[in-house]
Amino acid sequence: MWEKIKKRFLDFLLRQSVKNILYVFLLLFTIGISGIISFFMIEVYLRDMNRSVRHNSQKLADQLNVSTTQYVHRMIQMSDTLYYDVLRNNVEYTDQIFGAMYDTYKDSIESIALFGQSGELLNVTPALSLSSYADIQKEQWFSEVFTSSENIHFFHPVLYDFFEQSGEYSWIIPMSRYVQINEGSRVTGGVLLISIKYSAFAEVFGNSASDTDRYCFLMDHEGNLVYHPRHAQISTGFVEYPPKELALYSDGVYNGKLDGQEVLCCVKTVGYTGWKLVSISSQAQLRMAGLKFQAFVIAVILLVLLTSIVLSSYLAKVLTSPIQNLEMDVKKISEGNLDLTVHSSGSFEVYHLGLSIQKMTVRIRQLMDEIIREQEGKRKSELDSLQAQITPHFLYNTLDIIVWMIEENRREEASRMVTALARLMRISISKGKNIIPLTDEFEHVSNYLMIQSMRFKNKFTYEIQMQPGSESLAVIKLVVQPIVENAIYHGMEGMYGDGEIRIRSYREGNDFYISVKDNGMGMSQDQAEALLDYTKKVQTGKGNGLGVRNVHERIQLYFGKQYGVIVHSVLDEGTEVKLHLPVIDYMGESYGQDKTN
Repeated sequence: MWEKIKKRFLDFLLRQSVKNILYVFLLLFTIGISGIISFFMIEVYLRDMNRSVRHNSQKLADQLNVSTTQYVHRMIQMSDTLYYDVLRNNVEYTDQIFGAMYDTYKDSIESIALFGQSGELLNVTPALSLSSYADIQKEQWFSEVFTSSENIHFFHPVLYDFFEQSGEYSWIIPMSRYVQINEGSRVTGGVLLISIKYSAFAEVFGNSASDTDRYCFLMDHEGNLVYHPRHAQISTGFVEYPPKELALYSDGVYNGKLDGQEVLCCVKTVGYTGWKLVSISSQAQLRMAGLKFQAFVIAVILLVLLTSIVLSSYLAKVLTSPIQNLEMDVKKISEGNLDLTVHSSGSFEVYHLGLSIQKMTVRIRQLMDEIIREQEGKRKSELDSLQAQITPHFLYNTLDIIVWMIEENRREEASRMVTALARLMRISISKGKNIIPLTDEFEHVSNYLMIQSMRFKNKFTYEIQMQPGSESLAVIKLVVQPIVENAIYHGMEGMYGDGEIRIRSYREGNDFYISVKDNGMGMSQDQAEALLDYTKKVQTGKGNGLGVRNVHERIQLYFGKQYGVIVHSVLDEGTEVKLHLPVIDYMGESYGQDKTN
């Protein structure tokens, strides 16, 4: 399939003018180079843009991580101060110090509360009362501190609804720890709760719910959201919950998908808390920038192509104009005008091509004279060959045998011989044609062998085999009969009754062979080679090998030096002579007609 397409393309290409081929090639070359350069430019631009986005995202995450870590550290310091300086040593100053701390951090915290081991409220700043339906012992921030009393615990956001208050409930991030309260000689356990305002993280992160291209959020180690600018929308299901697997990621930058969009995730671990700070950057902006750059590159390519079309057209015209002049000159030469002065201009190659064509016209005139002389020689050789096939001696002997048969009252045999002789003469003449179909040539040989077998009765037998499908192949007239004649007069010499002559035709690819084989006396290898060598003289009992050479020359004159006669002989075993011809179908009555008649 590919070879057929390739062949059709080459055929189409070869039918075009040099100007069109050059124009199309230059245009395609420009398109190809522009496409490759554009591809690499876009790839480099997108890669740099992606690297820049990753760098900026990582830089933002680093800055927010530092701010968040500092904020958390201040909350931890406040918790440590309340625990170690107040609850363990100066319980009597609890109200004053709680109040002072609240006033200092009231922009960041909702309240500071102390609960007993059974969940009873011991102290709270500002002054608040527990809600009637609040069950402190079931709160996660209360129950989990007893499992690891030495740690400060941070929890995911909860509604600040366990105290009585007017208006809507806000969201807080609980930070609690187990504390020991010294009251004289009595030590009791409790829970210190600092309710961090959810909005405080919004100020730290500095992003809003409406910013969807770039924002940051916090997750705990279990994948629960600690802070998200669109927390309310996530709670109501309007926005997709971030994948909890992000909490398992190591610090780094990752490609992901969130809310149906491709995003860039930068993950950082917040110190002490185990929280994961995740910076999200939408890839939509990057794609939009890429599309704008691609549009710019396409516009540049179109401009380059437009310029290339103009320059290619001009260059093709300049380069091909001398070739077109040469084409016109060659056309006039082909029409027979050999006295034409050929244009010699243009590039180095075209200029010398013009000079070569001029020299060629002179050489053509010389060759035409030589061809005329050669054709005359060829014609004479063919006439000589034709006359040599049917010698007067052969006709005299044949007619003498016919007369003898009539006198002996063997009229049927005489009739067959006359018929064979008539057919032999008819094909020998062949209306002046030099090329005949194989069937006619084999019929001629068959008639010739019939006559000879009747002349040399009981001396030899013969067999003719024609490969099916080769009947209409074209052969030169009277090329087989001289070979058969040699087989009879030279090969059968000295044999009585056991001579065999076998003639067959066969194809091998684009080559066509006619084999004439006998079981006669044969000849040496030197004699076989000398049959086709004009520099050597061959002499057998009854001839000098001119008939074989004549056939060899005629085949090469018509079809080329690669064809001709092949002789293979073994002394005392026999000889095989092959006629090597091209496979050519006979084209009808006018094919091979002698033009000189």
